[in-house]
Amino acid sequence: MPDTDRLVITPETSVDESASRGDLKVRRIFDAETFPFESSFQFVLRNSIPAGGANERHIHPDVEKVYYFLSGTGEVSCGPWTKPVGPGDFLFFPAAIEHEIHAGADAPLEFIVCAAQTLTTPRGLD
Repeated sequence: MPDTDRLVITPETSVDESASRGDLKVRRIFDAETFPFESSFQFVLRNSIPAGGANERHIHPDVEKVYYFLSGTGEVSCGPWTKPVGPGDFLFFPAAIEHEIHAGADAPLEFIVCAAQTLTTPRGLD
C-alpha cells in the first residue's frame, strides 16, 4: 500500500471561487475525486449567496448534506417546508428531496456544506 498522506489541510483562500446554481458562489474545499483516499464524503463547500439572491431549486438523488451558516440571514426551502436560517444554524438536507436557499436582503448569506454519498435509499422513498 502506498504511503498516502491522509492529513489534508486546504486553506479557503487557496481555492478559487466559481459560479454555481443561480446566484450561488462556491469554493470547493474538498472533492472526493481529487483526494488520495476513499471517503463517503463527496464534497465540502464554502458557499456565498449575495444579498437578495438565491440558488436554483434542485435535487440530489443520492447525496445528503449538512449545512452550517456562518453569517447573514435567509430562508431555506426543503420539499414543502420553508424556515429562516442565520449564523450558527445547522441544517440537514436528506437525499432525494428538492431544496433551495434564499439570502436575506441586507447581507450575503455565507455557509459551509458537507455532502456524503447515501448508502441506502432514504426512508420514505422506497
